[in-house]
Amino acid sequence: MDDESQRELKEFIEQESAKSQIQNAVHSFTSRCWETCISNAKSNQLDKKETACLQNCVERFIDASVHVVKRLQNSQH
Repeated sequence: MDDESQRELKEFIEQESAKSQIQNAVHSFTSRCWETCISNAKSNQLDKKETACLQNCVERFIDASVHVVKRLQNSQH
């Protein structure tokens, strides 16, 4: 493999690793928010407390996602 091919392969692996980390974070936060916020999964509607909890959880998820992306970008430079 020449140097250019090795560089491209390294970049591809880093990008796929970053995608995997983000997907893992999404799954983790989704599971955590559900377990934390939803008390009755059999109900067809969320109550006000569950709605507020999910909204807060999503906002924290967005904050965490932005942090992860910035960190990954910084590690690639």
